[in-house]
Amino acid sequence: MKKTISLTILLLGLLAVCNTSAAQTMSDGAKKNEQKADSLYRRYEFARAAAIYSQMAKTADTQDKNRLELKAIACQNGEAMLHYVSSPTIVTRKILDKRDFFLYYPKISSVGHFISNPQGLPSTSDTLYLPDNKNTLYYSTKDNYGVWNIFVTHKQDDGSWSAPEALGSNVNSKGNEIFPFLSPDGKKLFFSSNGHYGAGGYDLYVSIWDEDKKSWGVAQNMGFPYSSPSDDLFFYVTPDGKYAAFSSTRSLDDPTSRLYSTSRILCFVVNYEDDPVKHPSTPEETYELSRLRSGTVMTQKQRDSLSNAEVAKALEGVERKSGLAEMDSLTRKTTERYTEATQLYRKLKGQQEKLQSSQVAYRALYSALNERLSNEEDENEANFKRDSIQMISDRISQSENAMLTVSQQIREVEKEIRAIEDVFMATGVVVPANTAFQSAEQLKAEAETGVAQEEEEDVANLLSVRSPVSSAKDFRVERIRPKVDLNFKVLKKGVLVDLEDFPDGLIYQIRFLTSAKKLTTASFKGLSPVFERQNAGRYVYSAGAFPSYSDANKQLARVKKAGFPSATIIAFENGKAIPLDIARKKEAASKPATTSKKDKKSSYNVVILSDESSLDQAVLKVLSSKGKDIAKISTKDGFKFISGPYPSEKDAQALAEELKEVSDKKISVEAVN
Repeated sequence: MKKTISLTILLLGLLAVCNTSAAQTMSDGAKKNEQKADSLYRRYEFARAAAIYSQMAKTADTQDKNRLELKAIACQNGEAMLHYVSSPTIVTRKILDKRDFFLYYPKISSVGHFISNPQGLPSTSDTLYLPDNKNTLYYSTKDNYGVWNIFVTHKQDDGSWSAPEALGSNVNSKGNEIFPFLSPDGKKLFFSSNGHYGAGGYDLYVSIWDEDKKSWGVAQNMGFPYSSPSDDLFFYVTPDGKYAAFSSTRSLDDPTSRLYSTSRILCFVVNYEDDPVKHPSTPEETYELSRLRSGTVMTQKQRDSLSNAEVAKALEGVERKSGLAEMDSLTRKTTERYTEATQLYRKLKGQQEKLQSSQVAYRALYSALNERLSNEEDENEANFKRDSIQMISDRISQSENAMLTVSQQIREVEKEIRAIEDVFMATGVVVPANTAFQSAEQLKAEAETGVAQEEEEDVANLLSVRSPVSSAKDFRVERIRPKVDLNFKVLKKGVLVDLEDFPDGLIYQIRFLTSAKKLTTASFKGLSPVFERQNAGRYVYSAGAFPSYSDANKQLARVKKAGFPSATIIAFENGKAIPLDIARKKEAASKPATTSKKDKKSSYNVVILSDESSLDQAVLKVLSSKGKDIAKISTKDGFKFISGPYPSEKDAQALAEELKEVSDKKISVEAVN
C-alpha cells in the first residue's frame, strides 16, 4: 500500500439534502410538531424526537411519511451512538465560508497543493488536493447514477495517472461519500457519508486498511461529538499527527437560531487521538460536548518558557554569588536536560491520566453491557452486545498494556530527574519548586480549563492562513474504457453506449427514433446497444453495430415489432455517415469472388498454447481489440486458447506477431477447413 495524503474538495452546493423542512402540504399544527421534534433531535434528545416522528408518520401522506420515518431511524441510531461518546480536547474553532473552508485547514498545503480539477480526470469536483511526491490519490465524484462515490487512481511510471477505480462496498454505500482523506501513515481513510449507519445528515467515518486482504475495512462511524445530527465534513489530520480538523453545520443550520446561515460552516481544530476513549453519555452531556467550546488556550511552549525563565533566574543568582561570569558548559547541559526531562514527565503523566480514565470508562461500559445482555431477549441485539463486549474487552487489554509501558517510562524519567536534582544540590544550585510532578488531579484540572498541550503552534492562527489554488496543466489520466457488448439484443431496459465505442470500418445500424429533446433509456423499449447523435438540432438514436447489410436487415423486423415501425437501416464508414447504396457497393466489392466448394479457401485461427488456465492482461487486451471470441480447450499438456476465425492468413499472422511482442507463450496460425 503506497502511503499518501490526498482528498477531494467539493463546493458545498450538494449538502442541502439533510434536515429537509416540513412539506408545504402539512397543516400548521403538524409543522409545529415536526419543528419541535427537530429541536429535540438537534439537542440529542433522540428518544423523545423519535416518538414524535413515528407518531406523525402513522397519519402522514406517503411523501411526508417516508421523510418522517427516515428521521425516526436516524434518532434510533443516535440513541445507540450515545453509548460511545469521546471527549476531544478543543484547540480552536472558527466560522468560515462554505465555498472555501477547506483552504484554511492547518498545514494542509505544507505537503501538497490545491489544483483546479484536471480536465482529464472524470470528476464533478471543483478543486482537488494533490499531494507532493505521492503515488496514490483518493477522490470523490458522481457515478453513473448520480451518487457520489470515492475513487482511487495511481501514478504510473510515465507520470500519468491510472484510470480511476471505485472503492468497494465497505466504503461506498447507496448514499453519498465525499471528502476522502488518507491519514499521514496511510492506514486510515476518513470521509463523510449520508449512506452508512449514522444519526442523520453527513457523518464522519473511518475505514482501516487491511494489509492481509489488501482492501479497506467496513466504514465505522467516528461517533459523537465528531459526528452530529447536522452535516459533518472533511476530517483531516495534520502531517505531524498533532491536530485533527473537521467542519460542521451544527449551530448554524437551525432556522430558529440567531447564528442560522446557509453559507457558513464551523471549523474545529482538536488534539488528534489515534484511538480516542469512548464512554456512555447523556443527551445533555453529549450536546455540551458537541459544542466544543474552548477556554483560555496557552501552548506548552509558552508555559515551559515561563518555567525556564524561573530556572535561569535562580542560576543567575548562584552565578553572582559565586562570582562566576559564566556557568560551566557541563552545568548548562545538565540544566537543559533537566528542562527536557520535566517536560517529558508532564507529557507522560498526561498520557497516564488518559489511560486511567479510559480504563474506568471501558470497565463501566463493559459491566453495563453485560448486565443488559443478561436481560436481552432479542437474539440479534444480544449478538450485537456480545460483539461490543468483546471489542471493549480488547480495548481494556490494549489500555492495560499501554499503561504498563507508560508507567515504566515515568519511573525512568523520575529517576533521571531525581539524579539531576542531586547534582544541583551537590553544586549549590537551588532550583525553584517545579511543576513537573503534578498530581493526576492537577493535570485533569489543567485539561478542564482548556489549556492545550502543544509545543510549537500559535493556536490562534491555526485557521487564518489560506492555501492557494493553482492550475493543473500537467495532470494526465490514462483512459481505459470498459469493453462494451455490441451484439444486438432486446432487453428489459435499453442500454445507451458512448459514441467513442462505435467501431471503425463499414458498419450498418438501425435508426429507430429522432427527438427534439434528449431521451432516457426508458424510451428505447429494451433495444441495445443504442448510440445517440445530434443532427440539425435534433437527437437521433440508432441501434446495433452490424458488419453487413444482411445482418442489419435480419434485425429490422424485430426493431419495428418492438414499437418503431418507421425504423430504417443506415450506414457508417469509420464513424462517418455514408449513403446506404454506396455502403452496399463497398461491401460487395470487399467480398471475394464466389468459388466452387472445392476451390474455397480456408479461414484461419490464432492458437496460443499455455500451461496456465488464464491469459495475461496484456494478451487479453490485444485479443479483445480484434472483437473475436476466445475459446479455451483443456489438453493433456495444459491449455489451448483459440481466437478467430480470420478471413485471411495474413490477418491471422499479423495478430500472431503482435501477440509475440507481449507474450512468451507458443503462438501459431492454423487453417480451418
